[in-house]
Amino acid sequence: MNCPICGIEMAIGSEVCSACGCEIHACFGVKELLVAVTREYEAWEKSPPNIVNKSLGVLTAPVDYLLRPIMKKVAPLLEGVVSGANNYIASAVEGVSGKFPNFENMDERLFSNWFTEADVSAKNWKTAGLAAMATEGGVMGAGGILLVLADIPASFGIIMAFANKIALSYGLPIKTEEAQIAILKAVSAGSANNIKEKMGAAFTLRATGKKLQEETWGQIYKLSIDNVLSTEKLIVAAREILKKLGITITEKKASQLLPVIGAAVGAGINAAWAADALEAVRQYARQWAVENYFKHNGGK
Repeated sequence: MNCPICGIEMAIGSEVCSACGCEIHACFGVKELLVAVTREYEAWEKSPPNIVNKSLGVLTAPVDYLLRPIMKKVAPLLEGVVSGANNYIASAVEGVSGKFPNFENMDERLFSNWFTEADVSAKNWKTAGLAAMATEGGVMGAGGILLVLADIPASFGIIMAFANKIALSYGLPIKTEEAQIAILKAVSAGSANNIKEKMGAAFTLRATGKKLQEETWGQIYKLSIDNVLSTEKLIVAAREILKKLGITITEKKASQLLPVIGAAVGAGINAAWAADALEAVRQYARQWAVENYFKHNGGK
């Protein structure tokens, strides 16, 4: 069997291409695909944060007294990033409208092939996001409180830009308030510094996006192309999420206030954060895509 994406011959029985890393779903019916994706999503929910993220509490304990005044300033900075949501959405959407698949007319084989390509695209965006975050973290590594306050919105902006590219890879209508809230909740779950925080955020993520699940694929396509997002309404709806994210992100960035360590680990902290946050968005978006296809096509 050859990989449907890169064409390289695969080992018999292999479900992951060793050359391009895509997961092969073309042999699955939609019910089998839903089971497999749900299993992967549930495994993600139960997996602990990246070891670098888990270690942050120990690292930042000596500078805890410096964090309190910073945390109050971070949420408004994140709101500033979200206020520019239409810019990073436009960047993600650029060139996609002509390629958006007609889900309603896809049979199971075509959908499985599309889903395999979506997996490859999302993984490529995740890799690019990690590289961008590592570069940003290395540059902004050690610069005291003022530079941390500049670093946080810059890092968050990179996360949101690549999160939207990943979500759009799976057809999520990112021009809607509901989709942006779901992406922010996924980023929040992926930004958790411990398993308790992550599971709490993942629980709220499961309950979101109900309105989108009621849309037909034709309606989703129209929203993806024609909708104009109101960032003012989005900020109001997301304010509590951004407050919690502000605390979590500040804890991640606190190690940059430590002498010497800040410059050395800035890139690593950013990369670890991006790995978890962007994977959370990927897991949510792929689960959403398969569930919606099954509901509107496979469940008939």
